Amino acid sequence: MEITADDVDRAWFPQAPFGTRGYNQLQVDAFLSRVAATLDDRDSVTAADVRRIAFTLCPLGRRGGYDPAAVDTFLRLVESTLAERESSTRTKPYLATALDHSHARVPLWRRLV
Repeated sequence: MEITADDVDRAWFPQAPFGTRGYNQLQVDAFLSRVAATLDDRDSVTAADVRRIAFTLCPLGRRGGYDPAAVDTFLRLVESTLAERESSTRTKPYLATALDHSHARVPLWRRLV
């Protein structure tokens, strides 16, 4: 599934379940705004950056924060989208045109001339 900048902007995450600590909402929102900017070609977040990102957890005894499972699931989709974009921008293999026969053997009649 391809994620767009609009999908990232509209992403909504539930609060962490009771008794668990959630991801810091400000950190998640700031990172996702960078991801949306990258998908609009205004920033340069890579799939490796998404894989390495670590958010702090809300303090103990304080309810709040995004559900880590929901955020992690969404970030996996973002990572695969960015990895696909990165692989499509890498140098593509050379494809010889129909008139370029440098990759073929020289015909026998040409070797005799």
